[in-house]
Amino acid sequence: SKAVSAATFNADYGKPSAHVNSTGVELLTRALLQAPEKSLVIMGTACLGDVSEVINTHRDLFASKVKQVVVIGSVKSVRRRSFIVPDDFGGEKNDAFAKNVYRSCQDLKIPTVTLFKDISRGFPFPSAHVDDLTSSNHFVAMTVQRSEEMHMNGTWELIKQFKQDTKSYRTPKGPDIKSFYKYSLGGKHPNTGQHNIWPSIKSINLELVLGLLSCIPMYQDAHFRWETHQVKGIDHKVCRHSNATAGIIKPEALSNEIHMLIGFALRTSLLNTSC
Repeated sequence: SKAVSAATFNADYGKPSAHVNSTGVELLTRALLQAPEKSLVIMGTACLGDVSEVINTHRDLFASKVKQVVVIGSVKSVRRRSFIVPDDFGGEKNDAFAKNVYRSCQDLKIPTVTLFKDISRGFPFPSAHVDDLTSSNHFVAMTVQRSEEMHMNGTWELIKQFKQDTKSYRTPKGPDIKSFYKYSLGGKHPNTGQHNIWPSIKSINLELVLGLLSCIPMYQDAHFRWETHQVKGIDHKVCRHSNATAGIIKPEALSNEIHMLIGFALRTSLLNTSC
């Protein structure tokens, strides 16, 4: 059978939306023009092309308005008194964008924060938390719950197919399957006759949520384990860990706080909506 990563379901991430009227570059430029001096924290994920273009076209504006750049990605091992260099952003073009963003930030003395995306692996945010959030009857909660449940059950069906085809998960895709058991299922090995795996899920992917929290100084300082490297007298932070247990100081406490914050935000938004 055709090898497919257990983490990907042929999702069309590039699908255009009729509701998007501005490009990323336009939105960033508008935010820079309206922001006070040194007030913006910019978070980048995956391709940093828009950030790179804004730096190239509005370098002085970017330098004056941005106080920190947070990136969900990876960087190479840092030698003492050397520049921080990004590592593997998904192809030659994306690598070039990332190199420009990192080098420009260091030249312009803008602090960077790099959160390795694997930090979310095993983060203790179980399906029960997601199900609980749907009690608000908020559209966002209901949509996320359906999406995550479909994703996890789809992954489970894919894994069962792999095991049926190979009679073992010691295949080239084995590490992905093992990671699913270890992190998403908390080390449990359910019977392959089970169809709905959702109630057994111990960890859903909160990569973007953790990225957003790392943009907030209080959370950045209190919850993540950082390496700090100085370049031109400016501190640059790197969280170089492959799972939540290693990279987050108190994962359970942070999970409970995220659950509470999201629930509060959903209920508040409904209260503020007039019919």
